[in-house]
Amino acid sequence: MNQHEFISQLQEALSRLPESERQDIVADYQEYFRDGLAAGRSEADIAAALGDPQQLARELMARHHMARWESRKSVGNLLSVVGSIAGLGVLNFLLAIPFLFYLWLLTMGALASTGILIGGVVLFATLASNALFGWPGIQEARDFRTLWSSYEQAGPSANIHIRGSNGERVDVVRDASAGRVSVHIESSDGSVSVQRSASEARGVLRSVNEDGQLDDNELNIGISHEGAWIAVVLMIVVGAGGLCLCYWMARWTWRGLLAYGRYQLGMLVKARGLDG
Repeated sequence: MNQHEFISQLQEALSRLPESERQDIVADYQEYFRDGLAAGRSEADIAAALGDPQQLARELMARHHMARWESRKSVGNLLSVVGSIAGLGVLNFLLAIPFLFYLWLLTMGALASTGILIGGVVLFATLASNALFGWPGIQEARDFRTLWSSYEQAGPSANIHIRGSNGERVDVVRDASAGRVSVHIESSDGSVSVQRSASEARGVLRSVNEDGQLDDNELNIGISHEGAWIAVVLMIVVGAGGLCLCYWMARWTWRGLLAYGRYQLGMLVKARGLDG
């Protein structure tokens, strides 16, 4: 291979580089040929010492992408680094496949942590707003299975009627023929009715306000108030901790990838007996 063929193949392989950078690289290798010719070497001998221009271009592209990644860290530049290192050899290509899967898992972990953190912040704001301003209304989950169990043991005729001095009333009535138990609690603030049939694991809650209207505008959080605050703490801790872990892993991944790329380039340069 003579100088013209070598330079032409190198230029074609470097076509994705910016024009100015490509011309600088070509000028360096043209000077290398001139120095070799001045020392009495043939063009074929110089080209053989430089190696395959396609492989040389892949090494130069890897250097270019790593420099871009160091100056501006972005997903596109990171993928370019991975792709350019994978192009340096079959082993690197095989290693790139699990590495890309690892990057995908890292990205999904960061997104999940962000979602959990945002959910915790939103739930905190909701609970804080309810505590300070009474809005939005929050309906806690209530488990009535203990009530049914203790009541059913009292027998079919054990209806309960309790009256308070200020008009409060509690009625527990069991309809044995229909297989239904109902609890009605009423006060000046409104009333709550619970019904449960024999086939149901939990009671059905009906909340009525002081105007006698069914109150279904409350936010049903599905857990107790205390449980909601515990969930807030856990969500914020898990979300923030997950983001910190993903960030730490990403930084070490970037450093490791660049170190591995430089190592591979150094090995290739050493194999050719060049100074790079």
